[in-house]
Amino acid sequence: MTLILLSIFIVNCKGGKKAETVEEVDADTIILDRDQYVRFETTMGNFTLKLYREAPLHRHNMVRNARKGIYDGQLFFGVQRGFKIQCGDVTSKNARPGQQLGVNDEPDTIMSEINPYLMYHKRGAVGQASLRQFDYSTSQQFYISLGSRTNLSALERQETAINKRLRQAVKDSLTLFHASDLIKWREQKDNNKISILNNTLNQQTDAIMATRKPFKYSPAQIEEYTKKGGNPNLDGFYTVFGEVYEGLEVIEAINSVNVDGHYRPQKDIKIIKAYVLEDEQPVEPENQAGTEPVAN
Repeated sequence: MTLILLSIFIVNCKGGKKAETVEEVDADTIILDRDQYVRFETTMGNFTLKLYREAPLHRHNMVRNARKGIYDGQLFFGVQRGFKIQCGDVTSKNARPGQQLGVNDEPDTIMSEINPYLMYHKRGAVGQASLRQFDYSTSQQFYISLGSRTNLSALERQETAINKRLRQAVKDSLTLFHASDLIKWREQKDNNKISILNNTLNQQTDAIMATRKPFKYSPAQIEEYTKKGGNPNLDGFYTVFGEVYEGLEVIEAINSVNVDGHYRPQKDIKIIKAYVLEDEQPVEPENQAGTEPVAN
């Protein structure tokens, strides 16, 4: 475990002297403000993921998992040809042949960092599986998006779906302030009061949404989806927090294998080791300040 020593100088008011104390801080608890890179060595080849600084909770979660060796020995599952590959089930390390993976309960969750304006499901995007109506992500299960080229009509339909989701999120936040009343009225079967509150909440939600610019795909996103491909149908519902930096051909090879009825490869594909590149050697991210992670 990497430790960073912090020297803290405290002024002694009585003696006017400075006393030095040393505090040990676990580096795994520090969230850096830059892109980070995690390399996965697998039985089908190696690939490297670039994790965006703009999604610090999910980026830090994968970095921490890699440092703890959580991914080492895991199997790929959820391999859906032309769509995605998935990993992150700790029970897969000792999975028996034919066992369905990806259905175990995870004790930890992460608050969603969904931002379709900036991070979206282009080909090679890295996302996290969701829980609880997309408000939270699992702490371990991640996927890598593939997907085929799409058209403008499909993107317009997804824009509508994303805007509905954004509106619902606003209404849900307003509804929380009336939770106790709603519980009471439902127990009393007072549908009239519930209806009146619902109408009020809709009016308040619409007023808030009127101050916001509706979501629209940018020209760069449209070009990415129409010329290279991806899975825009996932945008706005799952957190994207990175992309394949090197080794997309390995992802494509994994995606092409034969699978069983649960989308698990018939021949196991294993992660040998996952590690953070900065722990192995100095890495200069191409963008220290961080910019919009949109492909050129």
